Amino acid sequence: MKNDKLVVLTFVLDEVDKINYNNVSKIIKNFLHSSDIKVNKIKVLKTNKASDFFFTDKFNNFNLNNLKKRLPKIKVDFCFQDSSQRKKKFLMTDMDGTIIENETLNDIANFLGKGEQVKKITELGLRGRLDFSTSLENRVQLLKGLRLSSLEEAKRIVTFMKGAKKLFKTLKNNKITTILVSGGFKPITTYVKNYLKIDYEYSNTFGITGDLFDGTSIKPIVNANFKEKLVLKIIKEFNLNKNQIVGIGDAANDMNMLFSVGLPIAYKAQDIVKANFDNQINNTDLSTVLYFMGISD
Repeated sequence: MKNDKLVVLTFVLDEVDKINYNNVSKIIKNFLHSSDIKVNKIKVLKTNKASDFFFTDKFNNFNLNNLKKRLPKIKVDFCFQDSSQRKKKFLMTDMDGTIIENETLNDIANFLGKGEQVKKITELGLRGRLDFSTSLENRVQLLKGLRLSSLEEAKRIVTFMKGAKKLFKTLKNNKITTILVSGGFKPITTYVKNYLKIDYEYSNTFGITGDLFDGTSIKPIVNANFKEKLVLKIIKEFNLNKNQIVGIGDAANDMNMLFSVGLPIAYKAQDIVKANFDNQINNTDLSTVLYFMGISD
């Protein structure tokens, strides 16, 4: 069956580089030609760094993974989508390992000398080898007795991913609503929300007795199901369709959310996430999301 939709392939280099830009452009053109696909239009998003290729893939000949195999030594990321559904109104994102470099529960556990124990459980959850809710419960139990003041220390060592500030500032300037939905904990998520001026925040809360962690989390737990249900709630409340939402995540517990949005992006993600989503950021930074959305410098 013929497919007459106009699609757009976006590529973004890790830096401005005229030689690599020309090489990638040439390889894309040759690849499309070999697939019997004619390019309708090329739009430069940033000179010698990012461009859009618009074309109609009438017989669904285009294969992004086959294209990637032709560029093994160039640091470049790609996004492939229906051009008519490119305009977005909302962006939803995970926090740990996505917007910040930290896995914050690991950081907090270090204050109790239990960092390695917690890190092992975290890794199992990220890779989908342990149910996230179970992983979270096990890790929080290990934090019992930790002083509340440790959260202030944890905030001080938060390291933001490269491009995070530019991403959220530009989204705000373009009137795109942003939502942080994290399996992490307040007040660290609140600190990240406020620093990046994110519109909404959904995250977990520690159980506290006096000024000590009591080893529990207050329900409801922000897990994979919560993230998926939140997408559906946002769609209903704001009268959207899924194609108006971008989702960004890196771990197994983000996959339900990513499957529920129009443009899912796997950001420096675990293998299980990469296996399920073609649009990935592995070689560049968070500002690449803007180019994927068609927002140029």
